[in-house]
Amino acid sequence: MKKRHFPKRFFISLISMSLLFAVAGFWFAANSKSISLDDLKKLSENHALVVAYYDGTVKTYDDNGIKPLFKHLENGNFKDSYVFDKVTGKASSFILVYGGASNLYTGVLSKEAIPVLEKYGVKYSADKIVDYILNVKGDGKCPMEKSVEEIGIDSPQEAYKILQEKFGK
Repeated sequence: MKKRHFPKRFFISLISMSLLFAVAGFWFAANSKSISLDDLKKLSENHALVVAYYDGTVKTYDDNGIKPLFKHLENGNFKDSYVFDKVTGKASSFILVYGGASNLYTGVLSKEAIPVLEKYGVKYSADKIVDYILNVKGDGKCPMEKSVEEIGIDSPQEAYKILQEKFGK
């Protein structure tokens, strides 16, 4: 029988995700006024974006793409919150970082988003990790992801400005 060798980073990521859920669960249990982490996860199944603040305030959004992120930033930011996003790519990651996010749970996360999240200290957990986010037709890369890739952005402020001009309206 062949022995499998997993990279050290795999185990560190696995431990990090476990700790993230443990800490987030404890934090919400201790500080949330009326909603549990499990309730928030269930709520995220029916909404594109759920932003839960540590004071118990919960906001939900139902548009497609990165529109929910822009809508949320029109009236606030992601600081002191836990973000539940259905799909998170590199473009979404830049917007989350721009808005001050520090905790993310997502259904689908692109490999291209991970370096952005890690560079800016956003703790994340994902049900599924993919190479990149697909466009609506499923026959290529998402245009939002392409716009970030083509421009070669490494600044959340620049990324936010460009994405808002192209897709935020």
